[in-house]
Amino acid sequence: MACLVSRGWARVKLVLPLAFAFTAFAQPTQPVPVGPTEPTERITGVYCQGPASCVVTTESGDRGHLYASDGKDITATLITSDYDLGEEFGVLGAVRLMGFAQVGDTVYVLMDGAANALLTNSGDLTDPEAWERSSLGLPEGRDGFGGNLQIGLGTDGSGWTLVVRNMVYTSDDAPGPGAVWYETWAPTPPGETPADISRRFRDDPTLCIALPTVGISPTPTQMGYVAPDLALIVSPAGARNQQGTAEPGVCVSTDGGETFHHVPFEGVEGDLGPLGVTCAGEVCAAYGGLQNAPESTYIFVTHDAGAGSAASWTRATLPSLRDDARFRAVDFAPGGVVGWAVGAVGSSAPLALMTNDGGLTWKDVSSLVREHAADTRLHTVYAPDETHVWIGGENGLLLSGGY
Repeated sequence: MACLVSRGWARVKLVLPLAFAFTAFAQPTQPVPVGPTEPTERITGVYCQGPASCVVTTESGDRGHLYASDGKDITATLITSDYDLGEEFGVLGAVRLMGFAQVGDTVYVLMDGAANALLTNSGDLTDPEAWERSSLGLPEGRDGFGGNLQIGLGTDGSGWTLVVRNMVYTSDDAPGPGAVWYETWAPTPPGETPADISRRFRDDPTLCIALPTVGISPTPTQMGYVAPDLALIVSPAGARNQQGTAEPGVCVSTDGGETFHHVPFEGVEGDLGPLGVTCAGEVCAAYGGLQNAPESTYIFVTHDAGAGSAASWTRATLPSLRDDARFRAVDFAPGGVVGWAVGAVGSSAPLALMTNDGGLTWKDVSSLVREHAADTRLHTVYAPDETHVWIGGENGLLLSGGY
């Protein structure tokens, strides 16, 4: 799944090519803008199938897009996410495209506003005819999942787990119109799932009593992580507007979402838990950042995520940042050594950090973005390999480059 773009930065409404000696954090060459996307869009996800075969999701009020890109430009509009697409999925209004998940040979577009929608591709991602529209199935005894966000899904070979905003579901069936999904984990009243969670918590106080959701706007693009084989599921705990009693940290499942255990973050208090989490193998990062709470701007990292609740999470060393800095997305290249973190500073200035030690220390490289977008908040980052990165944000900003 390497994405090899030309040297130098390019912009898809700004794809940036970039020559860069990463290990020494050398300063890149000046980015070269290309385009276009639409200026009202927020970039929510990028996924690459090959060197010049990438797809991009965007959302914007009543119309977003699924684009194809060769790493230098937008080459095609594959799907327009508008009222017509919402009607296809049986909802009123537009559905929002919020990034990607890959399970086996199938790539899923994560949807918001139509949680039972199924938009998949098992072939050429840049072929509009290869994208199939269908339904995930239905929750037991109900006629839909509502308009919740799809956070992720996976299978261990015998069953499936689907994580949506506020609920974890499991099914014996693969996603599809005939699948029946059973509520598995949502440990807060009313309607606690499992129903005996209070007794379980008395017997095992390490259980994580928090819904898999974070209540900030715009909707985060990494509200949780679901490994394709279900070996690991991680979601924030103790975050702003999150229901539950768990203190700031993460909720971790190593049994396919049947149970979640709490890992607290030392030195983080109140409702300043992480806003997002991402993993690459054994390496995971959870990050925060509220504009008026400088103590919430942090990144915690673990290199032994497979240990579940016994994993060691370390607060990363960050460069000196302004008090109003906040993170909105993190991604590691395969192997978990090279990574990027993006967000914003102040009302709208972009923030970008890089790491080459698995997230333990980070360097500020925001100038890469500010050269062409001084007033754009960032929400998406994707590192297909150790020498390439995509960065996306508001105002149709999408950057892609190698170093």
